[in-house]
Amino acid sequence: MLEIRKTTVSFDERDLMDLERTITDADEKGAFLFLKECVYDRILHSQQGRLKSHLDTANPVEGFVSIINSFICLSKLKRSK
Repeated sequence: MLEIRKTTVSFDERDLMDLERTITDADEKGAFLFLKECVYDRILHSQQGRLKSHLDTANPVEGFVSIINSFICLSKLKRSK
């Protein structure tokens, strides 16, 4: 489980080309794979060794609200296609 906090992810030229291709082609499976490999996995790797339980946070509701907002954003994005 990821630590819920602000995080920066950088993309190289290949990543940006993959992103552009995925958006241009409206490739849903490609979009998921891009998010998994180029975003989620990189964040997970950067947090290795620093992961905390959701029970260790000062306010677990904030983390939950952030996750819900992310799902709402993804849902709106999918509907706008």
